[in-house]
Amino acid sequence: MKIQRVVTKHMAFELDDRFWNSQQRWAKKDIVLVFIETDNGLVGVGEGWTPGASPKALMQTIDEDVGPRLIGQDPRYHTKIFAEVWKTTALNARRGILSIALSAVDLALWDLVGKALQAPVYQLLGAFTDQVPCYASAGLYGKGKDEKALAEEMQAYVAQGFRDVKMKVGGVSLEEDVKRVKAVRDAVGPNARLMVDANYTLNVPKSLKMAQAFEPHEIYWLEAPVSPDDVSGQAKVNALSPIPVCGNETETGIDRFRELITHRAVEFVQFDIAACGGISEGRRIADLAAAFHLPCTLHASSTGILLAASLHLAASLPNLDSVEYHMFHQWLFDKCPPNAFKPEAIGLVRPPDGPGFGLEIHYDDL
Repeated sequence: MKIQRVVTKHMAFELDDRFWNSQQRWAKKDIVLVFIETDNGLVGVGEGWTPGASPKALMQTIDEDVGPRLIGQDPRYHTKIFAEVWKTTALNARRGILSIALSAVDLALWDLVGKALQAPVYQLLGAFTDQVPCYASAGLYGKGKDEKALAEEMQAYVAQGFRDVKMKVGGVSLEEDVKRVKAVRDAVGPNARLMVDANYTLNVPKSLKMAQAFEPHEIYWLEAPVSPDDVSGQAKVNALSPIPVCGNETETGIDRFRELITHRAVEFVQFDIAACGGISEGRRIADLAAAFHLPCTLHASSTGILLAASLHLAASLPNLDSVEYHMFHQWLFDKCPPNAFKPEAIGLVRPPDGPGFGLEIHYDDL
């Protein structure tokens, strides 16, 4: 079995710009999918993360730099392929677009190997569980959306089967955000884990002031409080804040996470396998976190492909805390098996059953 074709596919989805986070609002979401096809007709699918970046640049990197290195290779030697591609692209820099390209290819290879071996990816990785704790991620700012509407929204997610929820903060005055947080806490009750996400918009003093103001409402984590480039500042927030810090989903590669972890800039190690280097690098990051007795959580704010892949990796991690289940960003869910991501008790979601990621998505069908 040999790889004979690598296909990239750009998809654009319109967004409702009446809703936004503290950093920006979007008119559309660009998705880049990668399909790797073998000479016996098997096809694996992966996805690269493109927020704020040109999909053309990512596609060109895959089509002209990474993809050609795969042709003629046996996908079952996945680890060897990934190591060789990683090594031979070192001079091109391993962060940014290249890391995202490698992430997409890595996901597609894992899906392909699972299909070749007729096994779910989480079992190939060494299953730890078949039920993954997920939290409902939403709580965006919105035009005309007051505390009552926000509380009703988050309460509805609990009614759908989720125990834990995450909301956005940092986009209005602290006084207004405190009211929003209190309204959500009152709505979801004392047993729910309530997380808040500032999307890197604060500085150290504002982060600490926010954490102190939110403390009475039992916040589980404060996500992305300061610039991702300010590791020392984030470490200070994590050391002094009454709320533990979670981050940073935008990082690429284990080296950046090693810096975050060794500086104790996080208590929850958060990564996105569509950006950090795929499942292969995600496993290394999770193992590094475990060595420092830290839990990890997977960021997943895109398609059903990324959510499925994240669930498979998550099901193999002993130090997993949770996986993000975005309530707005659910593209291509209609291309996944019916009820594939239906939460069971307290937000537990099973990885899709079947070989690979348990999906049958082909580039000709999109």
